[in-house]
Amino acid sequence: MEEMGVDCVVATSHDNVYYSSGADIMTITMLKRLAAVFLPLDGKPVFGVHANEEVTAREFTWIKDLRVYEGGEWEPLKPIRFVAEVLEEKGLGGARIGIELLDLPGLCVDYLRELLPSAEFVDCRPLFDRMRAVKSPEELRLLSGANMATAKAITVAFEMARPGDTEREIARNMISLTLEYGADQVAFMTLGAGENIFEVHHVPTDYRIREGDMLHVDFGCYFKGYMSDISRMAVVSEPDEAQLRAYEVAVRAERAAAEAMREGATVMEVHNAVKSFYESEGFRYSRAFIGHGLGIGCHEAPFLGPSHGDWVLERGMFFQVEPSVTIGRARVHTEDSFIVSREGAENVSEYRDVTELQVIR
Repeated sequence: MEEMGVDCVVATSHDNVYYSSGADIMTITMLKRLAAVFLPLDGKPVFGVHANEEVTAREFTWIKDLRVYEGGEWEPLKPIRFVAEVLEEKGLGGARIGIELLDLPGLCVDYLRELLPSAEFVDCRPLFDRMRAVKSPEELRLLSGANMATAKAITVAFEMARPGDTEREIARNMISLTLEYGADQVAFMTLGAGENIFEVHHVPTDYRIREGDMLHVDFGCYFKGYMSDISRMAVVSEPDEAQLRAYEVAVRAERAAAEAMREGATVMEVHNAVKSFYESEGFRYSRAFIGHGLGIGCHEAPFLGPSHGDWVLERGMFFQVEPSVTIGRARVHTEDSFIVSREGAENVSEYRDVTELQVIR
């Protein structure tokens, strides 16, 4: 906050409210209902929630000053008056205040500026991005366990699958197994087989898998508010040469990224290493990123691509690395979890040897 020159930060997005308060207020996302954490540079924090969320907030937050506001998403400007009142009470009516400009609706931001004309409002997302990019030991244990459990569920569900099963049946088994292995709820499920693998986020249907089909799943769940995000491939019966070649290149691309992800390396160095690998294998590489941070959110900063090229990797960063390769009718996309260390990045979601394409018989 001192580096940004801000006197107070106000978190309003679900992820940053959870990160800064310890309370998982789901109605922020589901109902677009305001919750706000006020973090002054000097002074004690305030946590404001709707009355319906008071019990949850009080049970989980560390913040002593918990307040309930009137109004809700049915009159969305009324809660903004609450935000302005707290800032004025704290003597911040004319301060430089960090708010989440990518989260708050423009109409609400305009109203806040109208209520506090002497204040200066700047985007505080970069501050939260920097803090959340490096995980604590507790976060690393939670994320590692969550992604290993998800990888295990996918593997076991593929082992259970047989030719003639539907995409929906296989997806349902994966979901049930992940819940059995400790997940609290599903975040997303995409699974396709046959021609459906070319739809990146295919919703499982009643398509029945058959000999020669490739299967692609990209699947994640919530574990104590943190996410898993694993992608795997399988093939029905015996894989052909194109499928094996595409899978081999994807796995090696993942390894090339991991080797470059050393503490002190820049994101651009990782991007260039992956680009060089693809080109050495005869493929053009034009992806926006090879991976992304993971935590409370599915896509967290930094992204492993040119948009965040200047970021320096630090020990304790947690990334999903997700290469893809297409050769003819074989499209392969894999995704694993890696923790940055001094020597490179460690794969913490390899439940089974990922160099071997799983076969459904």
